Amino acid sequence: MKHYILVNPVSGNRRGLKRGITIKKLLEKYNIEATIVVSECPGYLTKVAYELSHKHTCRFYSVGGDGTLNEIITGMIGTSSDVVVIPCGTGNDFVKSISQYMSMRKIIIHSINKEATPTDILKLNKNRYCINILNCGFDAMVAKNVDMFRKIPFISGKAKYNLSIFYSLLTNRNYQFKLRVDNEIVKQSFTLIAVANGKYYGGGVCPCPEANTQDGILNVCSINSTRIRHKIKFLPKYNKGKHTDLSIVHIAKGNKVQIVSNKEFPISIDGEVHYDKKISAQIIPTAINIVHI
Repeated sequence: MKHYILVNPVSGNRRGLKRGITIKKLLEKYNIEATIVVSECPGYLTKVAYELSHKHTCRFYSVGGDGTLNEIITGMIGTSSDVVVIPCGTGNDFVKSISQYMSMRKIIIHSINKEATPTDILKLNKNRYCINILNCGFDAMVAKNVDMFRKIPFISGKAKYNLSIFYSLLTNRNYQFKLRVDNEIVKQSFTLIAVANGKYYGGGVCPCPEANTQDGILNVCSINSTRIRHKIKFLPKYNKGKHTDLSIVHIAKGNKVQIVSNKEFPISIDGEVHYDKKISAQIIPTAINIVHI
């Protein structure tokens, strides 16, 4: 097995490469030779992971956030290669679903003799994938607005998300969606819709407490249209995963989800935001090999 440390250099307040070098030195203590590859532009690590994993069996070390991990798994899907997730981003959310550790050193040490676990993934339209959570509406705007606070030094990823939530509240926008989960269709105004494979996003927000990366099921949390004062009251419970019994909340499970609107709306895929009028997601069980610790 070949070992490659795939680094997003701007992650972790531009500490990605420094952490990559630390990982390489740590692996050398266990007689593991690893090559560092630094991303040069968006999508670069997808090409690297594709070329390497289709050439030989690899163990990749994803050094960045969920967006970096998304690039890597998109390139390596369908191969026997696997990936170790090292938290070095703003939210570092997917790793919370597959690891009891957040320490880079502990994750590396416990991964040395650990075999990978076949893990579910979401396949989206336009040949895209989502390893953690797909969200639309208010919380996608929060993910987009986080970019305004990324360069503020000395504050945590969670604090950046909290600042973005406050900023996003000022617009108080709701979204008209047609939501389809398998054969059930609902058409109305929503605050947000979250489609979950993993359990957490946004620095620890838990939209679907029962989400599991190995159960072959996608979980959907939809929130009815709300006013700003309702959002302020609702968000603390939502952040802690204690919102599921509220009347404005609807939790569903299925294999396929489709979200459609007459206007383009914000869509966050593992923290990376774009706009479209339609998004589809289907659970693909055991599609990617990830080291669970």
